[in-house]
Amino acid sequence: MEREYGVSQSKFISKTLLLMALGLLVTYGTGFALMNIIQYIKPVYLYVAMATELGVVIYLRSRVRKLSPAKAIMWFLVYSALNGFTFSLIFASYRLQTLGIVFIVSSVMFFSSAMIGMTTKKNLSAMGQFLYMVIIGLFLISIIQIFIPLRGLNLTISIVGMLAFAGLTAYDMQKIKYFHSQSYNMAESDVYRFIIISALELYLDFINIFLYLLRLANDD
Repeated sequence: MEREYGVSQSKFISKTLLLMALGLLVTYGTGFALMNIIQYIKPVYLYVAMATELGVVIYLRSRVRKLSPAKAIMWFLVYSALNGFTFSLIFASYRLQTLGIVFIVSSVMFFSSAMIGMTTKKNLSAMGQFLYMVIIGLFLISIIQIFIPLRGLNLTISIVGMLAFAGLTAYDMQKIKYFHSQSYNMAESDVYRFIIISALELYLDFINIFLYLLRLANDD
């Protein structure tokens, strides 16, 4: 029975990481495909894409338990593509070498943090709640920076953001084990709903690690 549970958990985690990787592939593929033409796209379309991104991710998070797995995956990939559209502007601003190095470092940080979350016996719930507060603080500071430039804080914000999302990756990975335990005896369609929301959370963790590292590279 224990062996069967372990196999089930491994499959759950593998499917989650595979879906997350597919989302990243769509995002980066879309970003690189559009990076050479993004300068010709009117800014209003970028703002529309950003607003739509926010709407899609809110919709997916709130409706994932009611959507069919196929529709939920479709919305996840739509969100990934929209993210790639806005990423094309970022990609166009950096050298490919810089993007490649930052992607590799992000991958190492992400998977190292994920392994900690998978293997640690310590409950990371308290750390997760603290990191959410840190991220909210970073978001508020980013809003303030739109109106009041705080250039002296850029390096600190980049490091704190990078470490916060690395820690959140460990927390989310541990939470995925909990999701599996909750869905272990459920129907396959219900299991996939847990997989999709888990993939979305890990996708967002990776994307934010990448963005903060890129910001750090730019500061350097």
